[in-house]
Amino acid sequence: MSKLPLNTVLAAIDKKDYGFYDRLTPEHQKQLAPFLLNRYVSLVKGSSELQAYYLMAGNQRVNCTYFELARHPKLVWQLLCTVSPGMGTQFHQWVGHKQKDKNNSSKKRKQIADLHPLAKTDELNILVNMYTDKDIKELQRLHGD
Repeated sequence: MSKLPLNTVLAAIDKKDYGFYDRLTPEHQKQLAPFLLNRYVSLVKGSSELQAYYLMAGNQRVNCTYFELARHPKLVWQLLCTVSPGMGTQFHQWVGHKQKDKNNSSKKRKQIADLHPLAKTDELNILVNMYTDKDIKELQRLHGD
């Protein structure tokens, strides 16, 4: 079985090729990973306006209903095709998950948790990303630590 090239798949999405999925062999259809394609489709290189468009269109048209439609790969394919504004083939980049600095991050998290003892886990996650070390030192000073 031959491997389906990713650039061919992404180009078909950019060209709004709704019939591409139907023309694939069953083996190639199984190689499509709609969840990963959604991630690729939402990130392009180009102007900030084009990047914003792809991100918002991907979230609005595919991401918000993905798990309800995951058992319908052809429909997900068609939704992915609607994301493209029809401006030709774009360069879609992959952005992986951030690697966490466990030593610094856990220390910072504890400091923030001490400053905000009633904060929930998701709120702490946001604050860890928002606060700089300088912000934390200033807050600790204000709290008398």
